[in-house]
Amino acid sequence: MKIYGIFGFPLKHTLSPAMQEAVFKKFRIDAAYLALELDPPAFKRLARNFPKTFLAGFNVTVPYKQTVMPYLDEISRDAMAIGAVNTVKRTGKKFKGYNTDWQGFVDALKEAHFNPTGKKAVVLGAGGAARACVYGLMKKGVREIALFNRHPERAEKIKKDFRKIFPRVAVKVSGFKREVLKTELGNADLLLNTTSVGLKRDDSALVEASMIPFRKLWVYDLIYNPPDTPLLEMARRKKQRTLNGASMLLYQGARAFEIWTGRKAPCGLMRKVLHEKLGQKG
Repeated sequence: MKIYGIFGFPLKHTLSPAMQEAVFKKFRIDAAYLALELDPPAFKRLARNFPKTFLAGFNVTVPYKQTVMPYLDEISRDAMAIGAVNTVKRTGKKFKGYNTDWQGFVDALKEAHFNPTGKKAVVLGAGGAARACVYGLMKKGVREIALFNRHPERAEKIKKDFRKIFPRVAVKVSGFKREVLKTELGNADLLLNTTSVGLKRDDSALVEASMIPFRKLWVYDLIYNPPDTPLLEMARRKKQRTLNGASMLLYQGARAFEIWTGRKAPCGLMRKVLHEKLGQKG
């Protein structure tokens, strides 16, 4: 039996095991997928001994997407550019890291019939998720990105790191200044929240209703549980199109399965399992 897993801290809400186990069962693959919750010191001890473990491959989530990188033998070009790994494949005693977050993000946009080419995006946040999404947008030909973060220097680092790879994309950086945010949203095609604001029902959205323009806008919140965040509810009241993070979770998991097995992932089955776990229909 092959053993796969996901490392994170904490991990009690992860839905990856349910999705991957369902696919293993469908294809009659003799494998298991485990949630492996380790605190940072324990994870580093294990990482130093990856070749001695039983793992055939694994995912990593917060806070280990960068921590894992020095312990790998090879890192894909995309993951190196983003500066984070979320999927690792073992070949013999060698471990290679990939980033399927950016792919999951652009796959979700494609499913929603949003083509970033030539468009403008406003991105809230400058953490690891933001880096993956900004990379995906730039790779798909976005024209302009306005980055907003409480600590603008983190957004400046994204701008600096990606300028060498995508020199034609215009990038603006700002703190959460109301008037600047309203101005940038005025001619945007996509508003993307990559922060954790919205995880709690009493969170206040980082964007006020008066900032949402009358022009058509996609409002995308990477949070998937709860499925309706204050930002998405506000956007729908303003007659805007909305998307939560469930599709990105689905597609990044599908890409990981394909990396590990070389088989096409059954996204319909994975979506069904994901929706059941989230208590949604469809």
